[in-house]
Amino acid sequence: MPTFSLAVSVRFDAVPGNDVVDALSTTLRPGDDDLMVWRDADPAVLRLSTDCPAADLDEAVALGRELADDALALSRRAGAVLEVVAMDDERQLVWRAEP
Repeated sequence: MPTFSLAVSVRFDAVPGNDVVDALSTTLRPGDDDLMVWRDADPAVLRLSTDCPAADLDEAVALGRELADDALALSRRAGAVLEVVAMDDERQLVWRAEP
């Protein structure tokens, strides 16, 4: 099964504290050494990236949306998924909440 890189952006209704960023980094996908979570220039937006196996780009984007939904649920804060990008060495597929 191919591996795709995911880049996910999540906007929170209120700026999440450092405790949220730290908690997501350690509890969102335990054992995933590729998972990175960081604050965007806009402090209400968190970015996440990791690699995941998937059958194709569409499945990888769906997995990225699940990752974002899991991040919102674990943070116990309101927000929305802004963007999910799935890519390999040759192609990418982008899903955005708004065009």
